[in-house]
Amino acid sequence: MSLDDTNMFGRRIGYNERKRKRKRNRKVKLAIGSRVRWFKRKGWFFALLLVVAVGALWHSRFYLQQINPLEFRHLQYIEIEGNRMLSWEDVVQSAQVETGMLMSELDADSVKKSLLQIPLIHSAEVESKFPSSLYIKLQEASPILSVLEDGKGTVYSERGLSLPMSMMTALHLPILENESIGKIKQVALFLSTMRKMNKNLYEKVSQIGWSEKDSAFEVFFKDAGFRVMFPESNWDNDLFTLYDALGMGFRKDLLCASEVDMRFHGFAYIKNFDKRCING
Repeated sequence: MSLDDTNMFGRRIGYNERKRKRKRNRKVKLAIGSRVRWFKRKGWFFALLLVVAVGALWHSRFYLQQINPLEFRHLQYIEIEGNRMLSWEDVVQSAQVETGMLMSELDADSVKKSLLQIPLIHSAEVESKFPSSLYIKLQEASPILSVLEDGKGTVYSERGLSLPMSMMTALHLPILENESIGKIKQVALFLSTMRKMNKNLYEKVSQIGWSEKDSAFEVFFKDAGFRVMFPESNWDNDLFTLYDALGMGFRKDLLCASEVDMRFHGFAYIKNFDKRCING
């Protein structure tokens, strides 16, 4: 009767366990032997190819870093939305793009900057779409005011840029005082804000100017005999609503006013009031 073996921890190993252990060892040896024989026959060739490939990639790593996948794509489609006065060709030419150009050479910000050079364009959104398309969404400019000088009328957009429009159009717009031509961009922004928030009020504007003394916009309305002073900035809907409310609540007072000051938030001051107007 043979004695049982023990493992490295001193635990006794029986006959069945020794048999299973020998069987596992034989399987491991057979598996290793099979892999060694395969490597001798074919594996060395694949290992050699792997070494060569890794070496080639290592030596060409600097060139691989310079590869730009976009260089293999060309612009095929240009989609334009929102153009009414401008033709498709006008927009593409102004954007300085053309079908067939490399997508890697296409920069959305540069295209937008080029488009905004056109006075007829108020705003532009430009997006490069995968794999080979360019999307342009335009908001065309609209006339907001005009300047009359030497019998000629020049129409200006919301951005304060001149537009190629007729004298008839100029006469139907708010007129900017010639002395305030240096503030045309600020005046255009003020009027475009008024039109957006209170279109009816904007349509009543007859003349507008800038007062350096008061740092305010001087506005004359078609239905009023006084000037209205609006603040230099921070225009909101409450400002224009307050002016509208004056006409309903202080109609008699406004008949004798020479100036209405709207520069202070939430308040309106009627100046040069003549009490004799009320008494007839």
